[in-house]
Amino acid sequence: MNEFLETICILDGIPQHLEWHQRRIESTFHFCMSHATPFELEKALTLYDLPKEGKIKCSIQYTTEITEVTFAAYSPKTIQHLKLIEIPDGFDYRFKYADRRIIDDLFAKRGDADDILMTRHGWITDTSIANIAFRKNDRWYTPALPLLAGTSWKRLIAEGKLIPRPIHQSEIEQMDGIRIFNAMNEWEGGIEIS
Repeated sequence: MNEFLETICILDGIPQHLEWHQRRIESTFHFCMSHATPFELEKALTLYDLPKEGKIKCSIQYTTEITEVTFAAYSPKTIQHLKLIEIPDGFDYRFKYADRRIIDDLFAKRGDADDILMTRHGWITDTSIANIAFRKNDRWYTPALPLLAGTSWKRLIAEGKLIPRPIHQSEIEQMDGIRIFNAMNEWEGGIEIS
């Protein structure tokens, strides 16, 4: 059975955006483990002594039940350069699998770049660790078909901060800015690349 992963930001003892993480867990159960009942994330986290200070990365691995929970102090990566990498045909990462071997293999091909910008037939999906958005004329666009539709990606679209649309790698130079975001790197103050 596949093992899945949920990464939650805990800020000064408070888990962030749990409702969006719960939605993803329920979707994963619905499509991958329909015979089982999804666990309640908020209830599960009450079993742990959450760190009370700082920004903490909480990683939850699970199948039909939680198999491992870890906490680590979070420090963001410095990302200034991305390398375009085409993902293998047929690679599916719609669900946040714990097994990231293919993504890790692609990341290993980054050369001098800080991270990779994955494409499918030239259409941009995401980086190895986050979703991505491009600014053009003071509007932010995000790839309509990311490899993983992250919880922040879904939330920011629902809030109207991002406009999903197909973005081809040939369009990158026409953009005014790039922002990388995920559950650990919030939209406001997120990682921007000029």
